[in-house]
Amino acid sequence: GMLSFEVTDASRAMAVAGAVRTVRRATSLGGTETLIEHRASIEPEGRRTSPPGLLRVSAGLEDAEDLMEDLDEALRVAGMVA
Repeated sequence: GMLSFEVTDASRAMAVAGAVRTVRRATSLGGTETLIEHRASIEPEGRRTSPPGLLRVSAGLEDAEDLMEDLDEALRVAGMVA
């Protein structure tokens, strides 16, 4: 399945994407592993349509608890969760 969520800005989005351990960073989504994409960073300058804080996740076959823990920790690292 797919999940999209938005954090406050591009730097926090990149921090979240960089802090995940189970989830892999990607420039396109699909496959059996869970992937995270910061769409705005791969769109051409001047033609960006994605919000700067938007992250998209494509869930793979990993255990759901592992994925939730990974994303929770990444949000903590990025300063988004108390």
